[in-house]
Amino acid sequence: MSLYSRLSAWFRNQMIGNKIVIIYIPLIVIPLLILGYASNRIYTNVIVNQTINNVSDNSNLIITRMEGIFTNVESNGNMLTINLNKLLAQRPNLSELQRYTQITNQISFSQLIFPDVTSAAFIDRDGHIYGSHPNMEQGAEAAGSSELLKEINRSNGTNIWFPMQRRTFLTMDSEMPVMTMGKKVFDINTGQTLGWLILNIHEHRLSSIYSTVNSNPNGTYYIADSDGIVVSGGDPAALLKPVADLRTREWIRKRNSANIIADNGEGKELLISNPFPLLDWKLITVTPLKLLTQDYAKITWLIAAMGAACLVIALIGARILSNVVVHPVKRLAKEMLKVREGNLNGSIEVHSSDEIGYLASGFNTMLFRIRELLDKVNVEQRKKREYELALIQSQMKPHFLYNTLDVIYTLSEMGRVKDVQKTTKALADFYRVALSQGREMIAIREELDNIRDYFAIQRIRYSDVFDYEIQVHPDVLPHPILKLTIQPLVENAIYHGLKAKGSFGHISVQGYTDNNRIYLKVTDNGVGMTEELVQAILSENREGSQVSFGLYNVNHRIKLYFGEEFGLQIHSKLGQGTEVCVVLPLQEEELKDD
Repeated sequence: MSLYSRLSAWFRNQMIGNKIVIIYIPLIVIPLLILGYASNRIYTNVIVNQTINNVSDNSNLIITRMEGIFTNVESNGNMLTINLNKLLAQRPNLSELQRYTQITNQISFSQLIFPDVTSAAFIDRDGHIYGSHPNMEQGAEAAGSSELLKEINRSNGTNIWFPMQRRTFLTMDSEMPVMTMGKKVFDINTGQTLGWLILNIHEHRLSSIYSTVNSNPNGTYYIADSDGIVVSGGDPAALLKPVADLRTREWIRKRNSANIIADNGEGKELLISNPFPLLDWKLITVTPLKLLTQDYAKITWLIAAMGAACLVIALIGARILSNVVVHPVKRLAKEMLKVREGNLNGSIEVHSSDEIGYLASGFNTMLFRIRELLDKVNVEQRKKREYELALIQSQMKPHFLYNTLDVIYTLSEMGRVKDVQKTTKALADFYRVALSQGREMIAIREELDNIRDYFAIQRIRYSDVFDYEIQVHPDVLPHPILKLTIQPLVENAIYHGLKAKGSFGHISVQGYTDNNRIYLKVTDNGVGMTEELVQAILSENREGSQVSFGLYNVNHRIKLYFGEEFGLQIHSKLGQGTEVCVVLPLQEEELKDD
């Protein structure tokens, strides 16, 4: 007789109560084991995904703050260029002492306004160095023959960023890694080179941001370049060296994914990567996986204790079970199966006040609370995106404002009164439409007026970079549009399409209706974008560079207000240009100008 036959015969000869106990023991133990395993996997996945979301938001804040530092440095360079130009071009007969005093005073004053610049120096045509600190003025010979100065000299006056490095010249401390921005200073009247401007950011100015905005106390941050070299981080000994773990270094270089779980030999780590557009950097967050799941041990003990209690209760109560309770249990199991399949809209009718009735009532209460929580999460996520979009929109305006004010100041200094009047009027009209008395929707006609004002301002600044044309069908003009929809597209075309081109370009704005939809196209013949960047802009995650951030914002604002079938369509070819098309619903409502 086989083993199975002997066990079957033995089971058939047992009392009914023993059969129930024998059946219920595996029914209790096996689900608990499955529950423990499944809960472990689910808990780990939830914690990892939550950490990824939190770290991504935190990383975006870190990147935004760093980009603010770089923007301040460039603004410092622009201000110093203007001031040094006036000083050196208009007062060429200063004595050596007067020249030294006034130049260093200009540098010191600029650092008071832009404290993110930790050290600065100006080198004139004769090789004299005027620094913010005596250490900056040492090593004139090494500075004059350096590749850094040669590369700046080959430029046409644009801002040139150099990677993080240690130098023995033009720094306050040769052991301190610095990131440098260089700029060639021209005489605006003669075009003659007046000298070269060097602005430094110490590495600790960047790494100090990690601790101030860190919402992930278990994680550490560092920035690596495309070759896996650490350019910023909390460990000074690791700076400007390859990432210690070879597999992590290869992951950074290949960029196969935004996050992975890797084993460094001492345990598993969650690695999260966020792109940093400057010099092709990546912000890496390292979080030990055991620190994320350390609380699960308590849950494991709780599940074990609950399992033991359930097993005891099953052994005691198995002999008194009857068909009276079988039917409600089956109904409860059926509803639970629906929940596991994703149906949270069911409920159980409660016909008794015994334990099964309490269980059914508790199950109904649990489903109600789960639905409430899901609705609450959806509302909170929607508000979060709206607040985020509003924050991005408000952050963009001050930069444009003070850049335009700089242009107005420069034009007034040059005596170009008409241009000052035009620029000031265009700026006022631009912000009138941008504010729109708090309205989110405006007429397309107002949006196009806003674009014309923006073009008028930018043409003053970049008259040698581009021209433009606007051709929009009159039927389109009265229909509503989210304000500041087209302006980020035009701004992206100017700054990232045409300025990087190096030759004169053209921007075209067109609009028409077709099949109950409105199409507004912004086309440029700039440098174009890669297909990967286009997909990143249109994707749900935020793996975009600063070049695509405005487009990402516009695309998701449109989808948030009008639906997923609307938004941006992007067609671009490297070296040929980019066409960005805004697709909106053709609504019967028409808006009049404010």
